[in-house]
Amino acid sequence: MLTNPTMKQKLLLGTLFTALIMITFAFTASPEAKSFEDVSDTYVTEALDQQDWNSCIQKVGSKWGGTCLNYGFSEAKYTVDLMNSCNEKVDLMSCVQRENDRWQCFYRMDMNQNDTLHAYACRGNGKYLKWVRKAGDFTTKFPTRQEVNDQY
Repeated sequence: MLTNPTMKQKLLLGTLFTALIMITFAFTASPEAKSFEDVSDTYVTEALDQQDWNSCIQKVGSKWGGTCLNYGFSEAKYTVDLMNSCNEKVDLMSCVQRENDRWQCFYRMDMNQNDTLHAYACRGNGKYLKWVRKAGDFTTKFPTRQEVNDQY
């Protein structure tokens, strides 16, 4: 097929050139990968020298009754309205307890001042929990829903 020696040389040079570029890019500096090893296992707690981020979230309302996708209208639906009252952004996790004592959890990241999260359980019992951290502080973990169900 390739009887012309210059064609073979061009093909060989092209292959070598491509390999050289690939090797060069393989050893160039790349962004440092983020690891979950860097994330603390300590849940949201208040240190004495830090702002109490929990105080930023205020309950501004709650109500019974409303429409749920799987149930239609339900008198047992419980909704709690939680608002960021601070002028700094926060991340919020809120869980509302169902009649069966399991928790339904909601998240709102980068909440600005006056932003509101409406957390609900279609068949709720009126109880809710909240966890708050400074927006983007991924070194402070929120508990998983399983941990919330196991501990509360």
